[in-house]
Amino acid sequence: MGIKEKIQRHRGGLLENTVMLYILQFSNMALGLVTQGYQMRVLGVELIGVLGAAQYATNFFQILIDFGFIYSATAKVSRFREDKNVLNKVLTCVILAKALFMALSFLILFVFIAPSLPDMSQVLVYAFYLISVCTYALLPDFMYRGLEQMATITVRAVAIKFFATMMIFLFVRQPGDYYMVPLFTAIGNVGAIVFVYWHLFHKVGVRFCKVTWYEVWVELKESSQFFLSKVAGSINSNLNGILLGTMAGPTATGLYTNADKIIGAARSGMSPIADSLYPHMMKHKNFSLIKKAMLIVYPVILLGCAVVFLFAEPLLVFWLGAEGSQVVLPLRLLIPVAVFCFPNYVLGYPTMGAMGLAKFANISVVFGTFVYLAGVAVLWLTVGINLVSLCLLTSVTEGSILAFRLVVRPYRETKTIYEPPPDGRRPRNHREAEVKKFSSPGGENPLPFP
Repeated sequence: MGIKEKIQRHRGGLLENTVMLYILQFSNMALGLVTQGYQMRVLGVELIGVLGAAQYATNFFQILIDFGFIYSATAKVSRFREDKNVLNKVLTCVILAKALFMALSFLILFVFIAPSLPDMSQVLVYAFYLISVCTYALLPDFMYRGLEQMATITVRAVAIKFFATMMIFLFVRQPGDYYMVPLFTAIGNVGAIVFVYWHLFHKVGVRFCKVTWYEVWVELKESSQFFLSKVAGSINSNLNGILLGTMAGPTATGLYTNADKIIGAARSGMSPIADSLYPHMMKHKNFSLIKKAMLIVYPVILLGCAVVFLFAEPLLVFWLGAEGSQVVLPLRLLIPVAVFCFPNYVLGYPTMGAMGLAKFANISVVFGTFVYLAGVAVLWLTVGINLVSLCLLTSVTEGSILAFRLVVRPYRETKTIYEPPPDGRRPRNHREAEVKKFSSPGGENPLPFP
């Protein structure tokens, strides 16, 4: 196969994976929004706040259990996709490590969190959310992402979401049924585990094998830098719900949860591009695709954000009912998050990871966390922590991460450009060192932006 044919094949695979991810995310977004609107009408804003607080809290367990494997293991699978022995070891080591973190998560929940909850129904809510997190963590999505086989993930995830949505409509009929909401997702994940591992063993040819605990430790070590970044990002995205639940009550938490669902839907519409680009970029370093993605997609995102900002009230009333008008202000305050997150996605792991600057992508998230925590401290000492102040702080935090990546990327590029070659001779031109290090197939411009 010639070079031209290989490039066309890679681009075809990238397009297919992007389409699959968009089908996945659109289905999740559509079904999630429909379900949220139904829950708002049946349960009311306070119970939505209780569910939101539990979900935000258990999201930290999800970060712990995943431990950054979705990035480190995906990259390794992408590099060694032809070596089944390596793939078998990666699968086994990652699942064993996740099992250990699952046990730790349940210990933390029942020893430290459950005793502080007001009643058994809330204990069940937290337990069902954690079971849902654990069953999802057992799904080897990193394997399919690394192999760039997104169709399997898409079919499975859409089926789970559809099942959970139908069960909620059938069985959640009064406020007292609210604990069932996370239960149905957990049940769907169990069914997905059976299907996915059958497919992985019999169709892909990857299976569990004997490994040493040292090999598990190596996978943990390689994933640790991503884990720290995800912990930092999780603080930024989930602590708001916990703070509001503690200091402002379930109503404020419910309003924030509804607004955050909209922003989450916007993120879901943007992330497939970055998710499909990441394994492709790690293998092929085709940076011109990053530039094209920004030029084509970002204007559409800005237009959508403007429409939602202007017509927030009628859209929210249609979606959530009469109480939806209370969500207008927090939603408008969170819209800058949607504006900033797409360039954050593409400038993060797809771009900086492929340039060998993954640690700076991680550092940017940690920097955002410092900005967020400093902001929380300032609010605590001045105007107080409330719905409005936390929404504003969330937008500032997302903007600070983008600013960091925009500053660091050209700085590191410049440093690379003027670094002398190992043989000591002077570069023929100012871009020689950089082009040697970051060149892409077909002689394309290696830089994402001129």
